[in-house]
Amino acid sequence: MKYYLASNDVYIKIQTSVFNQIQLQAEGEYPNENGGMLAGRYSADRHTVYIEKIVVPVEKLTGRTTFKRNAKGLEKVWEQLAKAGLRYVGEWHSHPNGSTQYSSTDLAAMVDIEKEVTLANPLLLIVGVRSDGISTHTFYCYKNNKLLEYKKMVDLKELFHGLQEQMQTSLNVNRKFIEHPGSKGDATEQHWIEFLRTYLPDRYKVDKAIVIDSTGNVSEQMDVVIYDAIYTPFIFKQDGFMYIPAESVYAVFEVKQDVKGNIEYAAQKIESVRKLKRTSIGMVSSGRLTAARQLTKIIGGILTTTSSYSENDTVINQLKELNGLQTLDLGCLCDTGSFYVDYNETIPKGIDPTKDINDNRKYIEQVYESRQINEIKLSDKDVSLFTFFLQLVSYLKSIGTVPAIDINAYLKAIHAEIDEDI
Repeated sequence: MKYYLASNDVYIKIQTSVFNQIQLQAEGEYPNENGGMLAGRYSADRHTVYIEKIVVPVEKLTGRTTFKRNAKGLEKVWEQLAKAGLRYVGEWHSHPNGSTQYSSTDLAAMVDIEKEVTLANPLLLIVGVRSDGISTHTFYCYKNNKLLEYKKMVDLKELFHGLQEQMQTSLNVNRKFIEHPGSKGDATEQHWIEFLRTYLPDRYKVDKAIVIDSTGNVSEQMDVVIYDAIYTPFIFKQDGFMYIPAESVYAVFEVKQDVKGNIEYAAQKIESVRKLKRTSIGMVSSGRLTAARQLTKIIGGILTTTSSYSENDTVINQLKELNGLQTLDLGCLCDTGSFYVDYNETIPKGIDPTKDINDNRKYIEQVYESRQINEIKLSDKDVSLFTFFLQLVSYLKSIGTVPAIDINAYLKAIHAEIDEDI
């Protein structure tokens, strides 16, 4: 747990176990006030206070609106703490059925404490406690006859760890209790789709779909397709299947319960998307016609609940065996770790990717064929979802916006055309 005081550019870090002890002390004395002393250490630059212990007073006076403590009888306790590098850093007390706003009595007490312990800027923690437990808490720093309030910071690691635990629980429930393989697979795919829909920016859509091109070719049905939400001109739905134009696709993923035996299968399905023909034409931006963009790469990967392989080297070796349009960019083995593959690529020469659809296809094929693995990086299992998601966002950011689609190329299939000017 971390707190920040912007006016002084200082931090407080308190161990969760220490705060839990404070909670028990406050709840145990309810409906009377309770309190004690805080022991910790300062960082070398004195910008951070680390609270690592609480010291319970031997003598204290408590009431519904009163708490007073005496430091007598604690000399040996503080001597032992000093040997461990800990020192007095401040106070804490509870406010039963009240707010964490400090009172004039609290301020006066901190004035006396600063003089008593000759400590600059002692801390004060006030916890609000009710019959059902601690409701809120606030840290203060005493300075120049004022108590300055710290703001609680978000622990990103804790936040994403909680998200990962939630995701893993859902996936493991599916694996354990859904017996029909098809239903189990559908439920797992939907969990990944909902996760990506929730956390990706609104410019992206996520669905299970088949990808099509202007010549009528189709991909395999992809478990997860991330595509453009703004410039996709049409999406077909027929017989329960969704069809998305290839030009709109940013990324595709295969979803499985277990990565074992499924990397090559995922690669083949991803190839079925990448080999589709994609158009690219000029577009109007800020009132000016811009030239057609070269094709962007389509991100490909695999998402699984677990890995039955005893060693991650097996996954790495299988990734190394993939070539060309079948190469994978990243993946998440949720309870094992995530991975990304860093490639060295060569830009094709003598091919204009915006000239016609066939050159377009040749260009992107040669980019993938030139891929040489520079590094395969695997994350710790505790941050698998976190690292996968941020790596995906980074890749999507590097792509930018998909090239503008040539609508007339699709109309040729029905022997029609439209006027693209106004």
